[in-house]
Amino acid sequence: MTKRTIPVDNAKVDESTLTQEDWDRAEGAHERFKDLLETKPRAKARYDAVLAEINERQATLRRLREARALTQSTLAELLEMDQSEISRLERRSDMLLSTLKRFVHANGGELHLVVRFPDSAPVELLVGDE
Repeated sequence: MTKRTIPVDNAKVDESTLTQEDWDRAEGAHERFKDLLETKPRAKARYDAVLAEINERQATLRRLREARALTQSTLAELLEMDQSEISRLERRSDMLLSTLKRFVHANGGELHLVVRFPDSAPVELLVGDE
């Protein structure tokens, strides 16, 4: 058996290390931000607008199905499942990617998985036959 090494990119390690001074400056930043929002109505309005936009782009499987004007029964028929299975599927927090992909496709969409790292651009993860 050949011994394999895993390549490591540590070119920017020194640049990304936080100092104690950085940590000290960050301490309490969240509270200062909340205080700022309370005293600046325009900042609060902008924050609320951005938060609403983020929430609009997030959805549960149930909300996804409802937004497509599909009933559980119709979706069950498309997926060759029982309506009760769709109900359970919508409440699950853990499932196979293939199941999620089928659910999304039955709703007329495509599933794209994006991996985000703090130090690089997002990468689309190819899963299965793609």
